[in-house]
Amino acid sequence: MKYVAPLRDDEIQTLQDLHRYHPSRRARMRAHSLLLSHQGYAIPRIAQVYQVDRRSVSTWLDRWQTQGLVGLYDQPRSGRLPLLNTEEPAKVHDYLCQYPKDLKKVVQALEYETTKRVSTKTIKRLIKKTAMSGNGSGNPLPKHLIHTSMSEAKG
Repeated sequence: MKYVAPLRDDEIQTLQDLHRYHPSRRARMRAHSLLLSHQGYAIPRIAQVYQVDRRSVSTWLDRWQTQGLVGLYDQPRSGRLPLLNTEEPAKVHDYLCQYPKDLKKVVQALEYETTKRVSTKTIKRLIKKTAMSGNGSGNPLPKHLIHTSMSEAKG
């Protein structure tokens, strides 16, 4: 059976902090998996706990051995670039506060200011994303905006 190499006290503390506080669910899961392996849990058991393939857990252990802490994070992937830059979701949030019942007005206001045309579905995805993780400013969207905007967009 393959296990993570014995961890030093500082590595254990770092992995525990990562498991408790990191914003990425996947990084937290990988850190916890390393801690479980250090405690003697076998790869098949860790895979069962996290409902992933055992090869995934094995890859996490290998990446820890070769890359250290960096190996726990997702690597950049190819794909479509985001429509909105890092400042524009905050503008969407402001427009949602101004027009909480009309996503079309939010789209129009954003287009007027940024010359970018996005769909109401894009706005709904942004609302969902920021409601789960915060809007980047540390303040998640108010719940009344989420429910109101989502229900209005459906109708």
